[in-house]
Amino acid sequence: MRYLVLLIVALAYSASGADLALKNIDKSPPKELDASIQKLLQPKAIQLIEGGQPAFEFWLASELPLQAKPASAAKALDAVKQATLLGAVSVPKARRDYRDDEIAAGVYTMRLALQPQDGNHLGSSEFPYFAALTPARLDTKPDGIADYKALVKVSSKETSTDHPVILSLRPASSDAGQLPQLVEPAPEHKSVRVKVPATAGTDKTSLVFEIVYEGTGHK
Repeated sequence: MRYLVLLIVALAYSASGADLALKNIDKSPPKELDASIQKLLQPKAIQLIEGGQPAFEFWLASELPLQAKPASAAKALDAVKQATLLGAVSVPKARRDYRDDEIAAGVYTMRLALQPQDGNHLGSSEFPYFAALTPARLDTKPDGIADYKALVKVSSKETSTDHPVILSLRPASSDAGQLPQLVEPAPEHKSVRVKVPATAGTDKTSLVFEIVYEGTGHK
């Protein structure tokens, strides 16, 4: 039997009166996920603890396939093909996403979505990278969602809007220190900085980026 709690990697500040902590624990991916998805994820969860209870639990990919080796940390997410499976997340209680829409309690896959450069989203976000969340029961094959259009369709299927459920992703300003770690990358934004093993062809590398769990885009 695995030891559940391995390490408290960060104990940070207070937000809305609730203490925040980050734990990296041995925990298998949720059974709500299809077995073919589960086997691509690390057998460890990153728990964001808020007020003593998990607010988010993230399972990241065991190895991300990259289109090319990142040119720099700032361009790291440019190396990931759109709709690539980044991981999965469990949301025990309803939260708000980057558009301030509801994230219903449940288990979701996380896939890379790039903000369309069509003029409709101009100025809404500092960076164009997002994790689109799809209910686990609607995303059952690693290669079952191949492009932006299909990702938006399935992620927005059970929402009251025509928009996908999203968490903003940011390039990391630094990969120093022990990861994962809690950071405040911008005013009224809080994120978890993570490091994920990756491959670019035959080259082994890693990707460091941030998952924004609190904060919204510009209207």
